[in-house]
Amino acid sequence: MPTRNRISYLERAIESVLDQTYQSVELIIVDDASDDSTHDLLKSYADRDEITMFRNPEPKGAAASRNLAVKYATGEFITGIDDDDYWRPNRIEEMMKAWQDGQFGGICSNDRMDFGEKEIVWKKKSLITLHDLLYYNMVGNQVFTKKSYFLELGGYDEELPSAQDYDLWIRLAHDYGPIKNVPKTTQVVNMRDDEERITTSGNQINGYIQCFEKHQSKMSISQKRYQKYRIKLASGDESGWLEMFRSVPSRLLVKEITRKLFL
Repeated sequence: MPTRNRISYLERAIESVLDQTYQSVELIIVDDASDDSTHDLLKSYADRDEITMFRNPEPKGAAASRNLAVKYATGEFITGIDDDDYWRPNRIEEMMKAWQDGQFGGICSNDRMDFGEKEIVWKKKSLITLHDLLYYNMVGNQVFTKKSYFLELGGYDEELPSAQDYDLWIRLAHDYGPIKNVPKTTQVVNMRDDEERITTSGNQINGYIQCFEKHQSKMSISQKRYQKYRIKLASGDESGWLEMFRSVPSRLLVKEITRKLFL
């Protein structure tokens, strides 16, 4: 768990990990040079044997902080949690049940997305393949996987200013197989946009462009066209209906039409 100046949510995230029904869990927290009262809160957990803490002397970003945490993880399996999200008590238990060695690159789950005034459940495919991921990030912000897989892939790409998770999921699915989804809501994700995010750059779109350029050699013409369409939308250029029908594959049209009409 990387954290930076998120004191209003941090305790909830920590407690959700400590409250897991699966008991053999270690929590590694990396304070990314917070300058609020984060240090005081973390001190209150100093006597918990299942928690290990590190602090970056200056902000390094979420990718570097996660890489540091995984380096010191002692278990066979790893997963992450953002400091403003929280887990349902059965999350790790469900992930462990779903794991089948050698068949999957990782495990994810359905998420409840908290927008503040409304919440929606993001229901994902039962099996998310590399082909699926080359259209867009269908996994979300976390996976459960083997530490050895993570290390062999080189962890999160610290050169990317954003989309580090998406980039890693592509590499994970490419080398180790598809991402299996637990069809239960085991995580609540904070989607409110009024909070500071841990990043090494304020220019989020650059990370997605760099991620696209990094993996476009793997993509079909259809995947490239859809990626460029999504980057254009993320840049604030609201494309018209004609461009949408030209750029969006048929199986994703309902999703894009719904977004255009109601979001």
